[in-house]
Amino acid sequence: MRNGRARGSASSARVRSRLMLGVFVTGVDYVQAVRRRRELRAELQSAMKGLDVVLTATQPAEAAKIDAVPKWDLFAGPNFTMPFNVSGYPAISVCAGFGAGDLPVAIQLVAKPFQEPTLFRVADAFEKATPFRDRRPAIVAV
Repeated sequence: MRNGRARGSASSARVRSRLMLGVFVTGVDYVQAVRRRRELRAELQSAMKGLDVVLTATQPAEAAKIDAVPKWDLFAGPNFTMPFNVSGYPAISVCAGFGAGDLPVAIQLVAKPFQEPTLFRVADAFEKATPFRDRRPAIVAV
């Protein structure tokens, strides 16, 4: 962490707080997590048999306003991206519209391991077929 101390100001408080969570992970916790990851990968492999891409929600609602995101947002609610982050399955989120607050609503596309080219082609086709790609939420001065 020598470099982290020297460049600590280069990281946000949120990043530093998340990194500090690692202090509480024991070797036993890590070994158990690796086992659970292996199980998750096996389940995903079975579930995606015969499929090229799976479409899921990215989160349960539209994006939050940036000043409304809690420091520990990892634990604030359901995290629909976590299974794919943990399993190593490639995934991408793309805008699928805008919610009542005029903020983006996203979908997540997931492919099998090493099928990133397929994933990128599907995401690109979706963005080209929908009008959401070029729309941006209004920026409000604080």
